[in-house]
Amino acid sequence: MILSKIKSKALQDLLKVLSGNIVAQGIGFLTIIIMSRDLGPEQYGVFSLLLAIFTIAVQISDFGISTSYVKYLSENLSKAKEIFYTVIISKIILSFIVILFLYFLSDHISLFFFETNVYSKLIQFISIAILFHSINSVIIANYQAKQQFKYFAFMNISHNLLKLLSILFISLSFTQDEHLVYFMYSYSYSLVTILIFLLITSYKNIFFNNSFNFYHFIEIYKLGFWIFLSSLATMVIMRLDIMMLTKMSTPQEAGYYSVAMNLAMIFPLITASLVTTLLPKMEVFLQNNTIKEYIFKILQKAKYIIFILIVFELLSPYVIPLLFGTQYENSVAVFKILLIAFTFGIIVNPISLVIYSINKAYVLTLLNWIQLPLNYFGNILLIPLFQAEGAAISTVVLRIIGGIYIITYLLRRKNEK
Repeated sequence: MILSKIKSKALQDLLKVLSGNIVAQGIGFLTIIIMSRDLGPEQYGVFSLLLAIFTIAVQISDFGISTSYVKYLSENLSKAKEIFYTVIISKIILSFIVILFLYFLSDHISLFFFETNVYSKLIQFISIAILFHSINSVIIANYQAKQQFKYFAFMNISHNLLKLLSILFISLSFTQDEHLVYFMYSYSYSLVTILIFLLITSYKNIFFNNSFNFYHFIEIYKLGFWIFLSSLATMVIMRLDIMMLTKMSTPQEAGYYSVAMNLAMIFPLITASLVTTLLPKMEVFLQNNTIKEYIFKILQKAKYIIFILIVFELLSPYVIPLLFGTQYENSVAVFKILLIAFTFGIIVNPISLVIYSINKAYVLTLLNWIQLPLNYFGNILLIPLFQAEGAAISTVVLRIIGGIYIITYLLRRKNEK
């Protein structure tokens, strides 16, 4: 095995996660190509907005626990089962609260975003799936905290593979008019099969000889609260463009933007791999290195990221029509703009992990909530002028400003470990 010859444990873990993410996202990307070609720009725009609503609801039910749980568990591995049980029970309760809100507000949500209540029943049905996604996030975080990255990768690959298979089945078995609804069902419920398997094989370890520990609950949710506020703002910012394009322009423009966004998500794939492997190791790393040393280690790698950016910028006019069809040619300009934002994120996001390690999570929270209204007003100004390209420009400007602030803030604390 090539991995066994690599001496650095951090690099081994990074390659495991990155290779798993590449396979999982590759499958996911193939699924997006099939769906976007099948639905066309207008219906794919509607699908993207419905998925955005569902994703934000899942994020609310998570309450930042997926990140705070990793940090807390990695420091208290001797109490892993008790902590896991406590988090699972608390997340089940929180999920039911979010489900009830989304279920009973479905008419208002459908009317607000689509100016019709035709999607209210669909929103009600997919809201129930929030419970399964909430449980799944705890299981994945558990593997991450224990640095069991093979299982972490397996969960992601299996989930995306099930989505792909179900999308193919729907495309071949149902009429075109039914595809949008059934695609949403697939995205919402495809992981249920995995969870049933895990429950059958591991239910004794989860629900027997364990008890709810209020101390663990408080400690995890105390840190999770700031992460929740920060991640919720980030999640809304990422979906705000699609929401505002649908309201201020057309679902077709939202479809162009969504295709460009999904293709640009190749870059967050690298970021997610870095964050997944670095987060459990940050505490030990900062005991032996200063914050300044860590930042410059990351910045030294920026030249490779910039090279990849240039290559993708040059290839984008050919890649998008080839993958998604000529109906998405308007996505090319949007993709070129978004690439700058996501490239910058590869550099900044691993650096921002330091903020969690020095217990300054509220800094990211404050930054993200300042960015949210700025993004909103940027879209109001730029979408009428440039449509989907305007939404992308607003996103890029905010990412760059936010990233510069994070780096500057941490360099001021350069002597800390």
